[in-house]
Amino acid sequence: MRTFLPPRQRTLGPAAPGSFMEAAGGAGAAFLKDIVAYVEVWSSKGTENYSKTFTKQLEDMGATVSKTFNKQVTHVIFKDGYQSTWDKAQKTGAKLVSVLWVEKCRMAGAHVDESLFPAVNTNENLPSLVKRKHKCMQPKDFIPKTPENDKRLQKKFEKMAEELQRQKTALDDGVPILLFESPRSPVCSSTVPVRSHESMMKKRLKEMKEKRENLSPTSSQILQQSQQNPSITLCEASLNVSHQSFSSGVKNGPMRPDTSDSSCTSLVRPQKRPKTHGKEMKPMRTLVMTSMPSEKQELIIQVVNALKGFSFSPEVCESTTHVLVGNVVRTLNVLMGIARGCWILSYEWVLYSLEWGHWISEEPFELSETFPAALICRLERQLSTQQYQGTLFANQPKMFIAPASSPPRAKLCELVRLCGGQVSPAPELASLIIGPYSGKKEERIQYLSEKWVLDSITQHKVCDFKNYQLLQ
Repeated sequence: MRTFLPPRQRTLGPAAPGSFMEAAGGAGAAFLKDIVAYVEVWSSKGTENYSKTFTKQLEDMGATVSKTFNKQVTHVIFKDGYQSTWDKAQKTGAKLVSVLWVEKCRMAGAHVDESLFPAVNTNENLPSLVKRKHKCMQPKDFIPKTPENDKRLQKKFEKMAEELQRQKTALDDGVPILLFESPRSPVCSSTVPVRSHESMMKKRLKEMKEKRENLSPTSSQILQQSQQNPSITLCEASLNVSHQSFSSGVKNGPMRPDTSDSSCTSLVRPQKRPKTHGKEMKPMRTLVMTSMPSEKQELIIQVVNALKGFSFSPEVCESTTHVLVGNVVRTLNVLMGIARGCWILSYEWVLYSLEWGHWISEEPFELSETFPAALICRLERQLSTQQYQGTLFANQPKMFIAPASSPPRAKLCELVRLCGGQVSPAPELASLIIGPYSGKKEERIQYLSEKWVLDSITQHKVCDFKNYQLLQ
């Protein structure tokens, strides 16, 4: 039975828009320069290979990553890998660590003690017949074969060129053959045209015209016959012409029925739609990534595709339940997630879920210290029996969001409404104006910066107007 320690959350000051928290190591730090690592990270079923993401992270921290297990390897990043790799690491004395060690080194900006994050081998006590086999279902990078990078293909081309050159000398003049002006550049000789080509085409056209009379009637033929005899309907005319065509066609062989003409719709039986059985599928919950580095995004996508249960969304919406935060910074998606009562989680939740092979409890990874409102709104949503509606701005007067506000006016209006506030369409009907306003000022109206809305949502309390007054 494996146990794990929840990550220690970092205590940050109030998150402000535009603030950014770098990893302690910083870009370009080479604090793992003395390490030669071998990475073998697979999904629990052995069908997804996640090694590429951790290889890049190790190289960014200065480590050398070996493509093969050799004597120089000092560390093995291991998860659900081959038993032979595990045995070899133990034999050579290389340190076996989990993927969490890589992340902790990146966050700390230093070489972290390997004993805190040992790797676990789930195949160690299994008999050889039961051990999982690894078969990667991911598509490999396609490199097309060319004579430049494939010796066998180059020899084939050279052999073909020699054979064609030999045939060229053996054939009579005027016969079109395939030539090679330069290596691997086939061209066709442009000499004698085929004499019988024109006569064959004329013969082919004549045959097509003769067979034309055996085709099914067109709409113009049906219309002509109905005009000659008004007592005959379009359907009857169609059947008469078809009968004539059929009688002449018996002599010449079977014909294909013409289904393109639909003038007689009563003869066509409408196709019934298949009945759907069972209840409709519920919309899948969505997950949003925000301020997430690209290499982490790739790993998250792989893990979600393997563990299932989520679809991705670029922005927080009604179906969003989880918001994954990369660099701990207050973004619009974080605020939308708080207002909707979503889980606001650190990236480590995905790493621990990867280690266990299933989605684990979110509570140890909730960023409640950085965003105090996240825990409160999330609990309110879970306790709500209907669609969740916040009440933070429920007792505040009507607000008018200025068109020049930042974040955009539409997003600020959505945030205010999600928190129970009222948005006025005109400034004359409001008692609060949020954002830069160039119109005529009135004493009865409070003019506040957009930061008042953002800070109030982050702290889950209505902040004092005095600290957010805009200059009159």
